[in-house]
Amino acid sequence: MLPILDAQRLLGVQIQKDSLDTIWALMGMKWELRPKELRELTVCTVETVKMNSGISSSGRSFRGDVVTSGMAVFADIFAEPVHAVRVLGMQKVERVIELVLSLIYACLDKFGNHPFIFSFGFSVLQRLCNVNDCHNLILRFGGIVAVIDGMTANGGNANIQEKGCNILRRLAAYHLEIKLTIVESDGVDAVLNNMMTHSANEAVIREACSALSVLCVDKQTRTFIIQQGGVLLLENAMEIHIGSSLIQENAL
Repeated sequence: MLPILDAQRLLGVQIQKDSLDTIWALMGMKWELRPKELRELTVCTVETVKMNSGISSSGRSFRGDVVTSGMAVFADIFAEPVHAVRVLGMQKVERVIELVLSLIYACLDKFGNHPFIFSFGFSVLQRLCNVNDCHNLILRFGGIVAVIDGMTANGGNANIQEKGCNILRRLAAYHLEIKLTIVESDGVDAVLNNMMTHSANEAVIREACSALSVLCVDKQTRTFIIQQGGVLLLENAMEIHIGSSLIQENAL
């Protein structure tokens, strides 16, 4: 693993992409990294992605293919988030979270839509929501708006919608203030639009219903959901997915 990282640093963009793809393939085979390798891999991937992000001082233009490969590696680094955070330490984890959210915003604002960047980026956020300190960092770096806007920009992508609803539910789970921020940032609209577009997709609807059940915390929000046709969408979800106990429970 370490020789691949050294080659990646020294050579050009194509070898950087190929190296990231090779590392991602090895991690997909459940390659077990020693702590030193995991730390080195994380630092090197941050450097490479940032260099090709179009938002750094490197002078390089945005390379969507390299960034996508790097985001895929980040997602696998945090496949076991508690272990990864313990090994890496919060300083390195913070760099990853800030970079992932910066890239999501950059794609939304100026680089156009890159669905795989959103999908892998959402995977990173979804996994790190399981760790309290990371949960707070995601909020601090603008995770709520990034996720909602990412869902809105990728309305037809079921994978992104499923992950987006899951992240919103996890972020909102424990604090009333965060729930209200999500509602005020058009999070309920994003979830309801998701339910209209992907009504037949059980995984998406399951996450959407779970997110709504967490967000329905006050009378104003419940009234808004009713006005936006939420009751009809929930009834439709229960009818289509009658065999899913989770959808039935959360829709009620």
